[in-house]
Amino acid sequence: MFKIVTILVIPFLILLNAKRVESEIGINIGMNSTQNEGGFKFNNPAIGVTYQDDRYVVMPRVDLSYTKVNNDYASSLLKGSVNAIYEYENRTYTIPYLLAGVGYEYVGGATKDVFESHPFVQGGVGVRVDLEDGFKARVEGKMLQIVGGRNEGNEAIVTTGISMPLSYGVQNSRKPKLVKPRKVVRPKVITSRKRVKPKIVYVTNNECSIKINAPDLDRDGVEDRFDQCPATPCNFSVDSYGCPIKTTLRVNFANNSALLEGFSLQKVEIFANFLLKNRGSFVHIVGYTDSIGSAISNMRLSRARANAVVEALIRRGVSPVRLCAEGRGESMPIASNKTSYGRAMNRRIEAVLSYPKR
Repeated sequence: MFKIVTILVIPFLILLNAKRVESEIGINIGMNSTQNEGGFKFNNPAIGVTYQDDRYVVMPRVDLSYTKVNNDYASSLLKGSVNAIYEYENRTYTIPYLLAGVGYEYVGGATKDVFESHPFVQGGVGVRVDLEDGFKARVEGKMLQIVGGRNEGNEAIVTTGISMPLSYGVQNSRKPKLVKPRKVVRPKVITSRKRVKPKIVYVTNNECSIKINAPDLDRDGVEDRFDQCPATPCNFSVDSYGCPIKTTLRVNFANNSALLEGFSLQKVEIFANFLLKNRGSFVHIVGYTDSIGSAISNMRLSRARANAVVEALIRRGVSPVRLCAEGRGESMPIASNKTSYGRAMNRRIEAVLSYPKR
């Protein structure tokens, strides 16, 4: 038993050193049905640990589990698998997901030609429930198919468990704190063996106008045959792939307030819907103020406003791991602070999108 616990735990102690805000570890318990010819018989208790990297649209997860077998053909099962998880973002804290993976099953006390160690493939469905401080509860069901066995068929597994972020205590995933902005990794275009950074094709907040004399359905200035994001709204700057990288959200706040309401909430709602339909990006929310007041108070206010937008996006179903907030106070004005119109322009929220794993 000590060897089994060691095999399960040591890899995850190593992973703890990663300290990745986008990663999580979990533990689960469940029941396994190994003989399903006459119907499922969930009479084999199981325990497992998982490690999941949440930086991707399809998230990789490593599972290790131990099952005590209650039949005459084996005594235990030790499984290791690599899985792909696809979650369906929605407007609640209950997130359904799909699972598919491959692995290997070591059979303790195996019976030759009846119940032996073999590789396997598996698929399943589950539901994730977001709890406080980045903790998550999961209920999951899987079907496992043995590959290469003579008499072995399939197994059914039902588990329930809980996971926590590796950076617990550093960042709260339900109510994001200010963190150092993620490094924006610009995609690179290979042309004649030379790599160049893509340029911003256009910036506009007006109704889309024709920009090139070529097929361009979303009028973003990138020809359709090269456009990897063919439905980009007009108010985004785009890269040479045609994918959005920056926009200014026309979010207005009352004087010295970080409360979102009215028309500003509608703007956040539209932006949240866009993010739910375009899931391959991280989003850096940056808040700015005008020059009225002290630099210190403006910095605090800009941070509060950026966090207010992030929290509103989370409430509308956007995954917290995609979002971070930053306040820059009265720096980088885009208009003169000597006029009321200019100050209104400077009181803004910008959203910068990045595609680190395109």
